[in-house]
Amino acid sequence: MKLLSWHDVGTHPAWLAGDVADLRPQQAHCAGHPRAAVSMPVRSEAGSPAEAAYAAALPAALLPPRHVPLLLVGDDPGVVAAAVRWLRDRGRERVDGAVLHGRDAPPGDWEAGAGRRVLWRPNAFLAAHADLLPPPDAGPVVDLGCGGGREAVWLAQRGHAVTAVDHLPDALALCERLARDRGVEVRTLRRDLTRHGEAPAGPWALAIALRFLHRPLLSDLDVLLAPGGLAVVRTFRFEAGVERLPKRRYCLEAGELLELFPASRFDILAHVEDHDPDGRPAAGLVARLRVTRGS
Repeated sequence: MKLLSWHDVGTHPAWLAGDVADLRPQQAHCAGHPRAAVSMPVRSEAGSPAEAAYAAALPAALLPPRHVPLLLVGDDPGVVAAAVRWLRDRGRERVDGAVLHGRDAPPGDWEAGAGRRVLWRPNAFLAAHADLLPPPDAGPVVDLGCGGGREAVWLAQRGHAVTAVDHLPDALALCERLARDRGVEVRTLRRDLTRHGEAPAGPWALAIALRFLHRPLLSDLDVLLAPGGLAVVRTFRFEAGVERLPKRRYCLEAGELLELFPASRFDILAHVEDHDPDGRPAAGLVARLRVTRGS
């Protein structure tokens, strides 16, 4: 595996986009690091880092989407090369490594300080429809099947009171880690949302379900939402012949979201059947629960 040098990184797409992770200890990062790099230290007790160290330093929830180029940098070639291999073995194809030292840095490409940048992004569909979301004072928000918690933390940063729900303790721990890192509060709940009655009772001003599909839960969202509450749903859509999709039962069929959110109960503010940025077919919907007389 070839590691890049300063001569190579200037035209690397991850460098140009600022998707650079510094694997050195945080103290070294603060003293000086490649421009715009985010500190993601790989810690080890002694000798070479174990696999657990890479898992702790580089969870998917803290990284850009898999289709986005990523550059790992450090001063130990063995650590950088092992981290690149670790991510490639887990399906991240567009990742490279570089060994960079401040003494060799071109002018302007080395800076000091901790910084507040992150590499992760919220779901692109949710971010694209941010103007449709209710204001924070409309009421609390629930993230159903929150995974690593990027969207929950993003909403909390916008001032919302967020409850994040998932059945995986590791996912909830990541969500809490992201919240601490960004200085916000997110309430986490461990629930199996595929079991009836496990969804936390509302009323919720906003409920999101992103890359999580359990049809009975979506059908019951009108019970969980406050009158006028909003649902944002985005997940995989089945398309014949397409690889890298979950099993068909975990994918939406064409037009299915409109059936799960009928016009008799919801006003549809946005509905698309397109493809995610990584090329996989998807469908998304923003729907507002109608306010009925007596609500």
